[in-house]
Amino acid sequence: MIFYGTKSTHIKNDRISNVDCPQCNTAVSMNYSVYEKYAHIYWIPFFPIKKLTFAECNSCKKTFEQKDFSSPIKQKIHYSMGRISSPLWMYSGVFIIAALFLFGMYSTVQKGKDTSDFIKDPKAGDVYFLDSNKGFYTSVKVSEVSKDSLTIFLNDMEIDNKTNIDKIDVEKNYKNKSVVAKKEMLKLYSENKIFEVKRN
Repeated sequence: MIFYGTKSTHIKNDRISNVDCPQCNTAVSMNYSVYEKYAHIYWIPFFPIKKLTFAECNSCKKTFEQKDFSSPIKQKIHYSMGRISSPLWMYSGVFIIAALFLFGMYSTVQKGKDTSDFIKDPKAGDVYFLDSNKGFYTSVKVSEVSKDSLTIFLNDMEIDNKTNIDKIDVEKNYKNKSVVAKKEMLKLYSENKIFEVKRN
């Protein structure tokens, strides 16, 4: 369940003078307050929606919403208020999503670089994640490394979700031993059959 909605926060107070109050019809000063309304998800602010302005007559104490302002009041508040930028924290959710996206991009690039390096210089304990055809994925674990070949343990399990392949990378699944040429593993990598090499 996603919790989302809108909230308002106070961002400015100020005063204008010599305006006619719509309520008491006298020349008065007015205090005004500006609020910013923003959207949030799980109470994390994502972006501002609009500014809300309220003014109070210092004579009769009547509070007016923006829609009730006379043209002179609107004009004086506009000049008094100037340009108010939305606080940066109102974009917190956007910044978080951007940071997660950039971290994901970096992790993907780094994982690809590591895999390229590891496949060229295998070590005992490396785990190769493979596309085993027809939408299933499995893994092999390197046991020994010789000059031209690798001794590997084959994973008895397959999984149909590439992102969950870690779930089958458990010791009890590696039972059958095999010997394979290094160049054969490089060929599988060049064909994108080996999509990741994990080294602990």
